[in-house]
Amino acid sequence: MLNYQEKIDKCGFASVAPIINEDQIERLIECLSKVNAAPDKRNGSIYGVKNILNLSPEVGKLAEDSKVKNLVQLIIGKSAQPVRATFFNKTPDANWKVPWHQDLTIAVKEKRETDGFSAWTLKANIHHVQPPVSILEKMLTIRIHLDETDESNGALKILPCSHKNGRLSAVEIQDLRSAKKVEVCRVERGGAFLMRPLSVHSSSAVTYPTHRRVIHIEFSAEILPNGLEYYGS
Repeated sequence: MLNYQEKIDKCGFASVAPIINEDQIERLIECLSKVNAAPDKRNGSIYGVKNILNLSPEVGKLAEDSKVKNLVQLIIGKSAQPVRATFFNKTPDANWKVPWHQDLTIAVKEKRETDGFSAWTLKANIHHVQPPVSILEKMLTIRIHLDETDESNGALKILPCSHKNGRLSAVEIQDLRSAKKVEVCRVERGGAFLMRPLSVHSSSAVTYPTHRRVIHIEFSAEILPNGLEYYGS
């Protein structure tokens, strides 16, 4: 059986047994409920908060926790630092289906026109941009699950090995989806799911009346060119 490092290298993702305990989970849930920020809503219900790394000291501590950093640094190196985090809370009242896609953007402190950086947008007054594939290939996302996650409450679905195909068009993603077997990424409460951003993934809507709370933290060990800086650095 592959260890998590080997599976990430081969398949682009891996699930890890719980790395935070029940006390930490409950403390994070309480702190996230009190974040003073404009949340994302669906049907009037809160389903997430962007840039939570900059808004919640508790999430900042989680991103710097040795158990989290050690997992990430073994994959992308000792210089790995958290650069962005998002909180998702999928419920029957705040429910959505995510189509097949890759995570192609990063958040930066200011806009600087730079070769290879394209598709600039402004979201929540923060600049986002698509960097060169060479930067995305070296990044790693870790998703800390505050709830048991499976098919019933919107677990990620992923196309194994799709992180090796670079940036894909919508047509290429659909062709890959037709050719590859889908893997459902079940994660225990308190567990971690690690993923390369270029992995093609999606998620279904919740079919069971429960939470699916996830803290999604992106890490990079790369220094951006031309004075660009990650927003969360």
